[in-house]
Amino acid sequence: MNTKNFKATVTKGNNKGAGFIRFPAEIRAHFSIGDQYKAKIDNATKFYAKIRYYNGNGIFVPRDISIKNKLCGKQVVVDLEKIDGFYSLVGDDGRVYIPNSYDVRDKDIILLKIIADTIEKEKFCKIYSRERNNTTEFFFHLESNYIGKEVITKLITVFPKNKLSYSGSFLTEILKEFEFAEVEEERVIIFNGKMLPILINKVTMEELAHYLGCYFSDGTKKGNSWGICASTFEQANYYLKRHNEIIYDQRIFCSVTCTTYLEDLEQLKNNLALIWKEHTGQNIEPRKIRIIKTNTEYASNRNPYGSLVIKENRQLTLMYYNRLLESLFSIIKKEHHKELATEFILGTMEGDGCVNSKTHGHIIITTNDAEVKILKEICDKSYFSKSSIRQWKGKKNRADLFIGSLELIRNMPYLKDKIFQYYPKRRKLLQERLAATGCAQFLLKGTKTSNTVIGKLKENGILDSDNKLTEFGKEVQASLREFMERV
Repeated sequence: MNTKNFKATVTKGNNKGAGFIRFPAEIRAHFSIGDQYKAKIDNATKFYAKIRYYNGNGIFVPRDISIKNKLCGKQVVVDLEKIDGFYSLVGDDGRVYIPNSYDVRDKDIILLKIIADTIEKEKFCKIYSRERNNTTEFFFHLESNYIGKEVITKLITVFPKNKLSYSGSFLTEILKEFEFAEVEEERVIIFNGKMLPILINKVTMEELAHYLGCYFSDGTKKGNSWGICASTFEQANYYLKRHNEIIYDQRIFCSVTCTTYLEDLEQLKNNLALIWKEHTGQNIEPRKIRIIKTNTEYASNRNPYGSLVIKENRQLTLMYYNRLLESLFSIIKKEHHKELATEFILGTMEGDGCVNSKTHGHIIITTNDAEVKILKEICDKSYFSKSSIRQWKGKKNRADLFIGSLELIRNMPYLKDKIFQYYPKRRKLLQERLAATGCAQFLLKGTKTSNTVIGKLKENGILDSDNKLTEFGKEVQASLREFMERV
């Protein structure tokens, strides 16, 4: 409702200099105590006001405005425009108090419409309360960029708290220590204390297991922020896609780390920024590219374009990822879930897998003493049931999980399209070195091989007692050939 061009006299509002404008009798009934309006005096001075009673209904004129314009005793023309919501000046800590007329409770999770600087945004917030002067006050917090600003807030929804629309989801267990609300059928907002909240998508472990293996190898699992490092363009696009599927309101920023012997570093930074933009769509400022100088011109494990570092500075994102890992491990162990376990191990290969033997075609996953034990336990539940741990000599807290070439070959029907899926260079290296093994030579070319290999193939059901391929053996042979031909 707009009430325009009514005239009134500004009277004394208090002893500190504030003024008060009482409504003329003919329009007084149009206003209700507590409603908020945008006020304009003499078509110039603007402020927000709440309808109050002070020897009659009206609005207070802020002290600074009243004194500066010498309004006390002056007749003015007043425009009032009702606010859709309530007005606040955001406090130094981002705090916004909610009028007592709103039906909210402590720790409620709500959806708000916030208007600041004419920009309108929807925000999920959590309600806090405090006791003051025998009254319970309710408030929420906005981010630091709102501090000191005037905002108009409209309460859209108060959500049922800590309830999911269906039970049995692994999310139920993951979220039990958080405060959360299902804001849409497939999305949940999560709070933890005063940390910035995150809005997650509902996903399944079948969708996540491989990516969580990548995160286990290439991700940040400690500290105050989340991050993951991609060594190839394919990995980068895969990680970006998966993260966006997990965190709906993702707030990533990217940088690049590159080791080089080149001298013109500024030109290199500009080139790298363009290359990563072309292949991943990420805008990376040259100043966000970290160069590590080396005197070695060539190294087999060096990526000429460096690695993309993807980060989020919300600690709750890190906590949620770690809960996802814990949940995945629990499901694998309790349910002996071979597919989930195998997908996870394949993901760890993407990050830390290495094909370092020129003659044996095995894969090692290099990590630390604590994590290698986790990998071994998961590996034992997977199709790679015959892995082993090998400690580094002379180096503390370094260990390898060793997966032999026969383990890879016998599982080719499952692995052929998945192993090093996002690391073409490593996949090609595995093809070359696996093809050189006696086992692969025998299966692909009929080359004679040792009795030991023959015995192992029989043991694994690939050959029968007459040294002929079983039906499973024929499937392994076809899958191995298909893998070798994959570009």
